[in-house]
Amino acid sequence: MTETAAGFATNHLADLVGPAWLYIVFRGLAEPGKRNRLGRFLGATPERAATILFVGSCATEIAQIYWPSGLFAGRFDRLDIAAFAIGLLPLYLVDKKLQAPSKDTGSDSRVGAA
Repeated sequence: MTETAAGFATNHLADLVGPAWLYIVFRGLAEPGKRNRLGRFLGATPERAATILFVGSCATEIAQIYWPSGLFAGRFDRLDIAAFAIGLLPLYLVDKKLQAPSKDTGSDSRVGAA
């Protein structure tokens, strides 16, 4: 497997966007009601989705210390772990805000709620 060197795009942008994109997919935020079984499990709650994606992303980064030519080939960079958090945190916070019951009506204002 050859490593593509595209500077910022492969070094940090992918670490910001990748976990965030998976969060959107697993939570069904782009297409409510179109989640498969894995998405329904991983994205059951904002906390579950954010935790699993952050821990999983960190695990792939840490694996690069011990297995630099392995499945997630690369070089460990602690800034990548910060990028995972920076990409996931705003989505989690917005998702929680949209899921919170409205104080005016007491109803569920979650996107896609039935």
